[in-house]
Amino acid sequence: MKERYTIGEVAALLNMSPQTIRFYDKHEIVVPYYTDQKTGYRYYSYDQIHYIARVKYLQRFGFRLDDIREALASNDTGQFKQFLLRRRHAMQAELDHLRELLDELDCYVDYYNHIDYYNYNDLPYKAKEPERYILAEPLLPGEDIYGTAGQRLTKLQHSELLSDVHFLRQVGYLLDFPSLIAGKIVPTHYFVYLREMPKIQHPHFMRIPAGTYFCIQSRILAEPFDNTFVRRYFRDETAPCLALANEYEDNFTSFKDCIYEVQILKMT
Repeated sequence: MKERYTIGEVAALLNMSPQTIRFYDKHEIVVPYYTDQKTGYRYYSYDQIHYIARVKYLQRFGFRLDDIREALASNDTGQFKQFLLRRRHAMQAELDHLRELLDELDCYVDYYNHIDYYNYNDLPYKAKEPERYILAEPLLPGEDIYGTAGQRLTKLQHSELLSDVHFLRQVGYLLDFPSLIAGKIVPTHYFVYLREMPKIQHPHFMRIPAGTYFCIQSRILAEPFDNTFVRRYFRDETAPCLALANEYEDNFTSFKDCIYEVQILKMT
């Protein structure tokens, strides 16, 4: 068996650059088995080739070279297993976080698909909705619909108290149903959706019940609300109804002109 391998031979065997192997030497990750004092040529043993291959393999998992050097220098397989497990736990946490972000990103994509799917055309439709969760800020008597409660909600949403709460991008209004029947948009709350109901308690957290909602689209902040279908559909309704309006951005400059999906649920 060959006893010494040049950097070039090691690099060829492991499909690495000689510069990387020199870097390992410089940082004492793998010091050459033998260095010719006259020529300065570095030579590596057969065992060191496998050692370098292990270092290269471990780097795939995101280990820092300093940590790899320390873990291998212990020459203790029990400690090395714990070293691997710590990285696995860290990677699992990263993966869980990425999955959460992907779920939120899917929700955001669906947000923009929604209006395209239902096609803003003044015609009503029904939509089945799961239970949803919101952080809702009450509107004070006599204050402007647009931008007042929104300022308070924004401040609360970004407060230290709610720093661990996961918010979705969509906002909207809870509406006074009798006013809606009369053709008037009278918000009682301005809200933002939550990904899930938080574990912490707060009086402004609310649950929106699951059910089949009567829906119609309208630019409620920019145009008069046409209540024809709402009045017709709910004219004989005696049970209380929940009404809300979800904002759907169709531009990024004039949010007051955005489309809203008005949703109404019979609370039987």
